[in-house]
Amino acid sequence: MAGGASGGPDDEITGINVTPLVDIMLVLVIILMVTAEFTKYRTVPISLPKVNASAMKREPHKVALTIKPAPGTKIEEQKYVYFWNDRPIKEMNTLPARLEAAKKAHPDVAVILRAEGETRYQKLLDLLDEVKKSGISKVGLAVDAEKKRGQ
Repeated sequence: MAGGASGGPDDEITGINVTPLVDIMLVLVIILMVTAEFTKYRTVPISLPKVNASAMKREPHKVALTIKPAPGTKIEEQKYVYFWNDRPIKEMNTLPARLEAAKKAHPDVAVILRAEGETRYQKLLDLLDEVKKSGISKVGLAVDAEKKRGQ
C-alpha cells in the first residue's frame, strides 16, 4: 500500500496532540483561581488619610534649549541659532542669567538639550557646560524615537 500509514517508527507525524496543552492550561487556571483568593486577604483594612494626589505627583519644571545651524551658512563657517523653549535667544551672554533664574524659581528644573543633526559636537558641549555651571543637574538629550532601518 503506497502512501498509507503503516504505524511504524519512521512514519511522519501528521497531527498534533493537544491533550498536554489543555492539561497545562487547566493547571494554570487553577493556580490563577487559588492565588486570586489569597489576594483578597493580604492586607489589614485601615482608614488612610486623604491627600490631594496632584500635589504629591510633582514633575520637574522643564526648559528646552535648542541649538540649530543658522540658515544659509556653510559648514566650514557654521553660525548657530539658540532657542529657549522654542523662542530665539538674541544674546548668548544672557543664557547664564536665564539658567540661574530658572534654577532659583524651580530648584528641580530639568534642561532638555536639543540639537539638529548637523550641529557640531563642541557647540553642544559648550551649551552643556553653561547648564552645569548654573548648578542644574538634571540634563537630558532629546532624540527622535524613530530609528533608521538598515543601520
